[in-house]
Amino acid sequence: MKALLKRLATVTLVAGALASASTAFAQTDVKFVLDFIPLGRHAPWYVALDKGYFKEEKLNVTILPSKGTADAVRFVESGLAEFGFIDVPSLVAAGSAGSSVRIVATSYQKPPYCVFTLTTGANVTTPKQLVGLELGSSTASFMPKIWSAFMRMNQLDASTLKIVNIDGAARVPMLVAGKVQAIDNFLMSEPGIRRAATGGAQPQCLLLGDYGLDLYSNSIGVKEDYLKANPELVKGFVKAAMRGWKDAMANPEEAAAIQVKYLKALDQGVIVEELKLLRRLAVTPDVTEKGYGTISKDKMKRTVDFINNNVEVPGTKLTAEGIYVEGFLPNPPIKP
Repeated sequence: MKALLKRLATVTLVAGALASASTAFAQTDVKFVLDFIPLGRHAPWYVALDKGYFKEEKLNVTILPSKGTADAVRFVESGLAEFGFIDVPSLVAAGSAGSSVRIVATSYQKPPYCVFTLTTGANVTTPKQLVGLELGSSTASFMPKIWSAFMRMNQLDASTLKIVNIDGAARVPMLVAGKVQAIDNFLMSEPGIRRAATGGAQPQCLLLGDYGLDLYSNSIGVKEDYLKANPELVKGFVKAAMRGWKDAMANPEEAAAIQVKYLKALDQGVIVEELKLLRRLAVTPDVTEKGYGTISKDKMKRTVDFINNNVEVPGTKLTAEGIYVEGFLPNPPIKP
């Protein structure tokens, strides 16, 4: 009898140890939706995934593509994804459609918006050269209104800017063919434009963030009810993500090698170029001082107010106090 009890006690202890181990290594499945299809600019997320940073926070993360920020907002709002890589100006411009999304960390400290020209063409290097310029954009988006507001900020006549409605896929071909003087696109599109250009032409980016457009852009967004129900999980996701950003910014070549393991169709050299450009948006004096993901209340308010004042917003306008939630950044901060 004593031997039997001893064996039962041993079995119970072993079972308890196994249960504890299972609990310790349990992973929570979460989905993270990008702001577009995966490109080189998204390498930091794959670095965090590949290096096990999410796993260390007990998270099993699946990275999903989207058709754009509006799609990413929809994914988070509907619960199709717990986290989204969401452009703050686009979120604010969505108005009521993004009312339950909350921003907890910012990756793009500067907006990525560029006016691209060619050195053999209009070669726009200063805001003054926007006067009278023919710009390929989309009249269906809010970007032409951003350009107009930017020109007014720089005391320029916005009515002289000529917007030509061009589908996104056709903009680069039309620019390199000389059928339009300029196009708008993200800074990280530069490697693709360079490769498409001919006759010695080089792309020239007028980055609005270098000339007074002090806005936050792509950030980590979470639905409000999920955030309230899972605060520690959200903190863990942000911490792991910021570690990935730190590594990718410090070593673009390593990040590119990691990303192509998951996305073999991507060009490793282009990824490296995109990441080096991305540093202009992601590594600012604020980030150097306060760490990746940092957000200033004042700058968030400026970002929200700028969109609300210059873009026609459907439904109820969002507020900085409504969309930004403090307390989810790593402590101590993760610095470059």
